[in-house]
Parts: sequence; C-alpha cells; structure tokens
Amino acid sequence: MRAIALLMLVGCGGKPEEPAACTCKPGNVARSKTVGEAAPMTGESLLAALRRHKQDIALGKNPRDIKIVDDQLRFQIIDFCQPCAGWVDDRMTMEQMFPLDRIDEARSAVCMGLVLGDGSTIYGDTRPLACR
Repeated sequence: MRAIALLMLVGCGGKPEEPAACTCKPGNVARSKTVGEAAPMTGESLLAALRRHKQDIALGKNPRDIKIVDDQLRFQIIDFCQPCAGWVDDRMTMEQMFPLDRIDEARSAVCMGLVLGDGSTIYGDTRPLACR
C-alpha cells in the first residue's frame, strides 16, 4: 500500500517549487574562447550574438541554420552563466532565455538577461524568479 502511495506522489509531482531566495550567482564571465573568437565572450559580444539571432530570424534565414548557431551560442551561455549552468536547458530558445523584444534598448547582456541603457536589467522568462 505504501508503494502505491509513493508512486502516486512521484507521478503527480509536477514542476518543483521555486526557491524563495536565489541560491546561485552567475559569474557573467566566460572562461573559454570559442573556436574562431579572439577572446572569451563578454556581455557586449553576447548582446551582439543575440542581435544577430534576431536579425537572422527577421531575414527569414533557414531555421536549421539558425538552430545550429543557437546551439553553439547556448554552450557559450552555459560557460558565461557559471556556476549557474543548470539554468540553461539544452532545449531552451534564445527567446525563452532573453527578453529579445527589448533588445533595441540594451547596451549589454548578462546571464539570461539584458542590461538596458538606463542601467536596469531585465531577465528572460526562464531565469529563476528569485534570481531576477
């Protein structure tokens, strides 16, 4: 009987609750260079990559080509977000990680967020709520 109750609890678990406090602080510093890059990614180069992503979509580029570039960018973002790499899931889109509708106002980027011209930071939908 206990086994059935346990299976019911596990099966109905759903999404775990968000912690009340942020338990991870991303470094917003890349430690490694990407092939073909002169230096590790910075907030400004991340912002440039996100702008290219948005432009490629607007230009109607092949979605498969965009996905390949996004997959490479996601690996760079994982490095940039250390030690909070667990926030970046392998299926997340750039639109889920970053508020790209506000990219024209941005002057830099941080782990799953954009730094706006007024100095404020806005975050993507998938960054934990307690860490925004």
